[in-house]
Amino acid sequence: MRLKRPAQPLVFRFAGVTPLCGAAVALYEEFPQVESSLCLYRGAYYLKVGATLGQRPKVRRKAARYGASLGASPVLYAYCEEHGRCLSTDAVGELGGVLWGK
Repeated sequence: MRLKRPAQPLVFRFAGVTPLCGAAVALYEEFPQVESSLCLYRGAYYLKVGATLGQRPKVRRKAARYGASLGASPVLYAYCEEHGRCLSTDAVGELGGVLWGK
């Protein structure tokens, strides 16, 4: 059975840079090519991860250890990106790759 629409991206909120970096490295280890973006809104970092349906449980487990999982919230992320500041359009690849030492 095929989905009519792709799965909505998962959104995570991080209180600071250290947990964000931990999550980026954890996600990069297993999913280096995952689609992701990062924005800063009112002092919190919001990470949007476009995981496939099969990847979602693992992505949720890895990133939720470091921050709050907001679930599939593309509208919330779009609001934060619009009213905040977009920091990266490939956050896991860029940030995780640098910290992992690719």
